[in-house]
Amino acid sequence: MSAAREDQAGASLADEVKRLKSLVELGRLLADPEQGLDDKLQAALAVLARQARAEQASIMLLEGERLVVAAATNPRIIGQATPLSQNAISTRVVFDCQPVCLPDLSESPLAELARDGHRSSYRTKSLISLPLTADGVAVGVLNLADKIGGQAFTPADLDMARDLAGQVSRLVHFSALHSRLLEAHRELAREQREKDELLGLIIHDLKAPLAAARQALGLLRPDAVLDREERAQFLALADADLELLWRRVTNLLDLRRMERGVMPLQSAPLNLAAIAAEAVARLTPTARVREVELTVAAGAEAEAIPEVMADKDLLERILVNLVFNALKFSSPDEGGGGRVEVRLGLRGSQARLDVIDSGPGVDPALGQAVFQRHVQGAPAQGSSGLGLYFCRRAAGLLGGQVSFVNLEQGGARFTLLLPLARA
Repeated sequence: MSAAREDQAGASLADEVKRLKSLVELGRLLADPEQGLDDKLQAALAVLARQARAEQASIMLLEGERLVVAAATNPRIIGQATPLSQNAISTRVVFDCQPVCLPDLSESPLAELARDGHRSSYRTKSLISLPLTADGVAVGVLNLADKIGGQAFTPADLDMARDLAGQVSRLVHFSALHSRLLEAHRELAREQREKDELLGLIIHDLKAPLAAARQALGLLRPDAVLDREERAQFLALADADLELLWRRVTNLLDLRRMERGVMPLQSAPLNLAAIAAEAVARLTPTARVREVELTVAAGAEAEAIPEVMADKDLLERILVNLVFNALKFSSPDEGGGGRVEVRLGLRGSQARLDVIDSGPGVDPALGQAVFQRHVQGAPAQGSSGLGLYFCRRAAGLLGGQVSFVNLEQGGARFTLLLPLARA
């Protein structure tokens, strides 16, 4: 073997050893569990720049419709973004997913792109830009420019940069997967906490009226010495608690169907005044038990309301929820004033039904959040807070809406608006 060939072989071997050492060093840096992604990218870039003998280097990562500088030998450009719509070398590398190695940039048709795509022109004539890929899809770009000594980057430099960039690509990919995994884990943990909390509240919701109804019915055992009035009172108590239990169970079942978009509706023209009277009559025993005077305001305006277009069962359940909620917080036992009134009227092309209570009103800090899932709008604790959430979702399905205002004299007014059948 001639001396020239021996020198060439020795140089090739030295380059290979240099490349392997770089890979080992880069692997050690990227495996460091104490460093975050930004620090690892900056450390990896320093190794790449040193091994390629590049004065300038940067790593740009794909964020939506932009390439953002995540690491750079010039820290002042970190954070700068290039829109993918911009015609630049880096964006072309992303779209083509092919590397660019230019020994002499000035003689390349890409020279104009280099000037347009960067805030400052390159000082020398040589440039390497190659994609960072994961599963064949670009996730970023590695740029090397201005080789020390004014020399040109060679295919060997490109091969070395490609090998080192492969590890960086895997780091970026695994980091993104890890971030998504952490976010999914946090979301799963949050949902599980919500489910556990809701399950506890639902058990409380169902257990309380069930226990009360059982107690009331237990007092009606055959050997109990009770007069007619006492028996009627205990039956009314049991009926009120079973009504509450049934309402909560059906709300839970139908809310699930509403949220999945599979709630069946049978809309038809309905007499709102008649439906309201039925709901009030249904809850009159409950009102007596809670020592609340429940009335429906009668008058020419109520009688003149045209029919509304709604599903009868769903409309009844909205009214029962609103009135029952008003009875609960208007009860003297809850600090209320003992009065609930239902009024009917018109608002433009919609029918209006108001439920006016004499309770403490809704906490102003809650505002419209009182209609959200799991939010309680009154002082009582331990409720799943699904009643008003159900009312708003159900009213929306009927083309209407539910709102509230606190009254100056105390209490609150909940208003249901529904489209008229003739509208």
